[in-house]
Amino acid sequence: MDLLPKPKERSFQDGAYTPGIHAMILLAPGTAPGALLYARMLQQTFADQAGLTPDVGRGAARPGDITLAVDAALPAGQYRLAIAPDAVTLTAGDDEALCNGVQTLRQIIDLNGAVLPAQTITDWPDMANRGYYFDCSRGRVPKLSYLKQVADRLCRYKVNQWQLYIEHTYLFRDLSEAWRDDTPLTAQEILELDDYCAARHIELVPSLSTFGHMYKILSTKTCCDLCELEDSEKIPFSYSYAGWHHTLNASDPDSLAFVKKLIDEYRPLFRTNKFNICDDETFDLGKGRSKEQADREGAQALYVRHVKALCEYIVAQGGIPQFWGDIMWRFPESCRELPKETICLNWGYLPEQRENEIRDIAASGITQYACPGCCGWNRWMPLQLYAYKNNRIMGRHARKYHAVGILNTDWGDYGHINDPRLTVPGMLYGAAFAWNADEVPFDEINEAVSRLEYGDASGTLAGAMAEMSDHEVFDWWNAVNWIESSAERRAKLLAKLDMTQVPAANAAVEAARGKVLAAARSLPAGRKDIVQLVCVVADSILLWNDVGAYLAGAHTAGDEAGTALACRLEHWFYRYRIEWDKTSRVSATPNLIRLMNAWADCLRGRAYGSVPAPEAKD
Repeated sequence: MDLLPKPKERSFQDGAYTPGIHAMILLAPGTAPGALLYARMLQQTFADQAGLTPDVGRGAARPGDITLAVDAALPAGQYRLAIAPDAVTLTAGDDEALCNGVQTLRQIIDLNGAVLPAQTITDWPDMANRGYYFDCSRGRVPKLSYLKQVADRLCRYKVNQWQLYIEHTYLFRDLSEAWRDDTPLTAQEILELDDYCAARHIELVPSLSTFGHMYKILSTKTCCDLCELEDSEKIPFSYSYAGWHHTLNASDPDSLAFVKKLIDEYRPLFRTNKFNICDDETFDLGKGRSKEQADREGAQALYVRHVKALCEYIVAQGGIPQFWGDIMWRFPESCRELPKETICLNWGYLPEQRENEIRDIAASGITQYACPGCCGWNRWMPLQLYAYKNNRIMGRHARKYHAVGILNTDWGDYGHINDPRLTVPGMLYGAAFAWNADEVPFDEINEAVSRLEYGDASGTLAGAMAEMSDHEVFDWWNAVNWIESSAERRAKLLAKLDMTQVPAANAAVEAARGKVLAAARSLPAGRKDIVQLVCVVADSILLWNDVGAYLAGAHTAGDEAGTALACRLEHWFYRYRIEWDKTSRVSATPNLIRLMNAWADCLRGRAYGSVPAPEAKD
């Protein structure tokens, strides 16, 4: 496999195409005005990889020209690429297919430069909806410039739907208390990104928490009365508490009116008719203010009533509602109460994810997407093999039970410490298996990712990153929950970990880092920044493994070893924040700073356990 996604049909012929200095990229009659953008993408790729810049124009083709055409005789979504020694012709059934075909041609140029092997490709997607989901709420809000880079990448690998997960990190006009200590996305930025995506055939879909995961909003003095749990505004911030307690009081009629108002403000910024209301992980439902009603009617009835009301509200406005299926899967027959337009987003993140959830939702008759993950949350280096296996098997489940889409998720639990640039391999696994269900070995797809995404002539970079990912003994989840817990819970947490693994794990990380540094020589001059990032992340793994080993061993609070670790942590965090700033706004980094300072103080023997928090859920 050299192209990503893998084309459906491909055959090679004798000879090769080499563009001359008079070659042109021609837009055939019938191509939409937007095709000029695809032609310019192609033009830039020729300039970057071949040192030639063909002009773009319209008119009759001559020998040596590259023609981009739309032919309604072809099925929608299909394209045919013919590279012959005397011409290149790309014909597509519609404008989106033309854009996808151009991406394939760009990849061939990336791999071959100016001499393109003669070949014919006929290609189309398995899934009409091929999506990517990115968390912009729980610690990291990307800069608009970086979001546009992501859009370019999604286009390059034929992903046509994108959702940004929002809890409170949009600048709602009446929710300033929720975002005042953050750096939220603005209406103008969303409008600009929507335009940018639309030009690249990416449907930007709004995703907004409207039931669970409303911690920041429901902990404000303005909105705390709508929270399921009382006194939410009085509890100090902690990652472990914010991760579990965040549910809207569904028994209060004002709750429904409140989230409808949020939808009304946010939805008009998008040209799509889809809207993801989320409504997942409502852990507190029926345990606080709604307990009396839940005891009388059942928490299930409360949940379904709220989801149904929001779905009906979206449908009444001509929209298509989406929601996460983790709660409804427990009683899938209730899906029949929802409007027929509703789409269930059915997630599961295990390498061998069971098919029960997908099967049962399919049996209910509701339309669904299968939703795998990039497996980077709470990790310094994403679990790439997990992500590969998870995307592969969820792709199989999606096809078996006739899902209409795949949405590959990229979450940011506990402050979003996982750098989004490192989940790119997981993103591309999802793109590959959403387009083409054919089996592609892990090593083979990593070689393609290395060459196409990073320009790595050795084809080894992504594989080396994968080798680093499986050696976090004391990972970020452990680090957060240890510092935010009582002494008793800390002891239980450490007892579950085998810290004797640390020396071997650290040696494996160093070996993988060595392979990354070796691959650096094969990277183009302008694309070596990934090496610095991976080295910082390697230091993250080594540091926190050593912290865990220190805690598990014999030590005295504030001893020389602890003080040395504190100093090491502070130097490492300085480097980490430099990397953060390359993609993301300040957003919620003050919370990260407080936690890191608490850890440094703890290692120095000061203010041991200085982060006040209620007990977290295991």
